[in-house]
Amino acid sequence: MTHVELAGLKKSYDGKKNVINQVDLQLQQGEFFVLVGPSGCGKSTILRMIAGLEQISGGDLFVNGKRMNDAPPNKRDLSMVFQNYALYPHLNVEQNITFGLHTKKISREEQKRRCLEAADMLGLSDYLKRKPRELSGGQRQRVALARAIVTQSPLCLMDEPLSNLDAKLRTRMRSEIRQIQRKLGITMIYVTHDQTEAMTMADRMMILHDGESMQIGKPLDIYNHPANTFVATFIGSPAMNVMEADVSPNGIKLSPHCILSNPMKGNLKTANKNVQIGIRPEHILFSAPEQADAVAEIVNTEVLGTETLLTFTLDNTKEQWIARWNGQWQFSVGDRIPVRFDLDTIHLFSKDNGRILWAANDGQPKQAAREVLR
Repeated sequence: MTHVELAGLKKSYDGKKNVINQVDLQLQQGEFFVLVGPSGCGKSTILRMIAGLEQISGGDLFVNGKRMNDAPPNKRDLSMVFQNYALYPHLNVEQNITFGLHTKKISREEQKRRCLEAADMLGLSDYLKRKPRELSGGQRQRVALARAIVTQSPLCLMDEPLSNLDAKLRTRMRSEIRQIQRKLGITMIYVTHDQTEAMTMADRMMILHDGESMQIGKPLDIYNHPANTFVATFIGSPAMNVMEADVSPNGIKLSPHCILSNPMKGNLKTANKNVQIGIRPEHILFSAPEQADAVAEIVNTEVLGTETLLTFTLDNTKEQWIARWNGQWQFSVGDRIPVRFDLDTIHLFSKDNGRILWAANDGQPKQAAREVLR
């Protein structure tokens, strides 16, 4: 069942250029959907339009099949969790959680029951009489989440709720929010600039850039099959290596002495210089010298304990590549080591518009790129 639908949604200010341009999206009941992108890409603006806090300039918003463009926020049957928690400092935790329920004409007994249930779910039972100033950041975030839960709204909007927390607490809260969403079965739209949050929490996600949807899909589908270079370099840490390459039927030339065999085989008829190659850091492998595709010169190493990140160049070129290897590798700056590239994982992108032309695991060039590759 489609719960929320955005049909050609647009937003502009004073009739000027659209800051949100033609967003189309359908969310199913009970789905955890993430809007992710860099600061200023429009993700919070979309969330505010869904909430009724921003006017919709074009297109339509449907909730349960009903057009909601002009409905006031209190008629949209949703709850919202903000980045700054928005707690009332003069009220205790219990009062903050139940604040607003009286406007729904809910009895005091029912308000108490809902509050205790949400507090127990979020580990707040021992803090109900405390004021917000007596709580840690994580506890305040739980109070804000509990306030959204007690409304029992079928749709919950969350605008970067974890950005004020430290890294360890963010990791724990990610898991808690996801478990609560599954338990309650609510539809959740979650905004973040953190691609790790998006990858670990989403059922599906939308990548936004400059107010436009770059790609919609399941996290691993997007990671393995990015639609363009923006998505390829935004999703994944470290980002996908994307470099210019000379592509011909004889091979893919990365540097004067590094030429990979061409996995496209007969699909590429002539040389094409308007191509970029993309390969994930984990797909650049340490190699025996006789099997190496190139000799890499180490520029920097980051030993993280469980893995090592190696920054290197090829044949004294300026472009820097990053490889990610499991374990602890002790190399020094200036060391030269043999590496090979996993041809079963490479991507080719158009240099002109950044769109995907070829992915080795797809086996065929994209339809829109066939003419480019000839």
